[in-house]
Amino acid sequence: MDKKYDVIVIGAGPAGYTCAVRFAQLGSKTALIEKNEIGGTCLNCGCIPTKFLWQSLKLKNTVSKACEYGIKTSPVQLNFQDIMAKKNKFIENLRKSLQRMVESYKIEIIKGEASFSSDSTVTVNGTEYSAGKIVIASGSESKSIPGVLIDHDKFIDSTDALLLNEVPKKMLVIGGGAIGIELSTIYSAFGSEITLREIFPQLMPGEDAEIAAEITKNLQRQGVTVETGCKDALKDADSFDKVLVVTGRQSTADALKVKNAGIRTDAKNYIPVKQNGTTNNDNVFAAGDITGKNFLAYTAQQDGLNIAENILNPQEFVIPKAVFSYPPAASVKSNDFNEYGEILYGKFPFAASARAQMEGQRTGFVKAAVDKKTGRILAVWIIGANADELIDVASVVVQNKNTVNDLSKNMFFHPGLSEMILNACHQALGKCTELPSIL
Repeated sequence: MDKKYDVIVIGAGPAGYTCAVRFAQLGSKTALIEKNEIGGTCLNCGCIPTKFLWQSLKLKNTVSKACEYGIKTSPVQLNFQDIMAKKNKFIENLRKSLQRMVESYKIEIIKGEASFSSDSTVTVNGTEYSAGKIVIASGSESKSIPGVLIDHDKFIDSTDALLLNEVPKKMLVIGGGAIGIELSTIYSAFGSEITLREIFPQLMPGEDAEIAAEITKNLQRQGVTVETGCKDALKDADSFDKVLVVTGRQSTADALKVKNAGIRTDAKNYIPVKQNGTTNNDNVFAAGDITGKNFLAYTAQQDGLNIAENILNPQEFVIPKAVFSYPPAASVKSNDFNEYGEILYGKFPFAASARAQMEGQRTGFVKAAVDKKTGRILAVWIIGANADELIDVASVVVQNKNTVNDLSKNMFFHPGLSEMILNACHQALGKCTELPSIL
């Protein structure tokens, strides 16, 4: 006899647990299936542990600058084992807190690997579970490259990199996207000799070239060897203690046996969805990484909410992105950016900000793109201290289609970092009063 629910959600990452909680809030009897740990990749082996390690680097650099403020300290040292132990404890506490929150909504958490038996039934550990609605939120997994077997010893993925017991003397990082940059930054700070290789002509392929160049420059300052346009990333792999492969993500659809439910997948094995999150079967939904779209925790959560609330035409959001290099970089761009003809660009350096100087954070800049005809702010790029937080201000501006004139009607605290966004927009129109004239 199978167990019946109103809704079954497969995967307890950001898309899955958010969707399950919202369904439960709306009165549905809900089950949440997870084969590993609640919280998914983001909490357990992705953005959260990575940012914890990055925070230790940030704190080290802050303490190292204490003498600039008249504070005497001993030489700062990082204890890798202690930091990793604290990271593990921190993740464990967050995981327990998340589980308590989910369970508070009377959601049944089922531990095990799900596979479809039909379009309304899944099997976990030999037991069948059925529901009127099934949501696939099983996420994605690390992808390797041809000729490389991830043996989790010498050839490792990002999950392995976050579980190392000691710092590799020499590590080759293959892949110059956000994950490769972040782990190169972190392990370089821990004392590893890092070589970062990317097949495309720049790091962060597809990102603004100035931002990519600034990230490259900062990595090189930190001792990282950066090689772009690299066609043979494995040319001297034997000379490295570890080879970290971070060349993207891949679908988890096969493990779920989605074909048993008649669910179609695309050429890359992801599950296409309609605007309301349904697959080609109106009773089966998909959210987050498994749809092959944004691979971001916060967009995955929004997918889950849209499905639970049956939003047929969800609002089209602009999507802010960040990479935790040191300093971090972030960007947001309007979805219709490429439809505009003449675009003006303005740039305001952190070195010209009193607050940034005060905090000893002079590296980086804010760059803005403005439509010449209307003055609408189309995009903002930031590289510098707190870029990951500042981008949220820019995101609201871009999402609401504000013009520079609209932004000028708001008062920005001084001395603050966020006023640099206004200054960059003013600079695009030649109106910034905080920078010298360019003759």
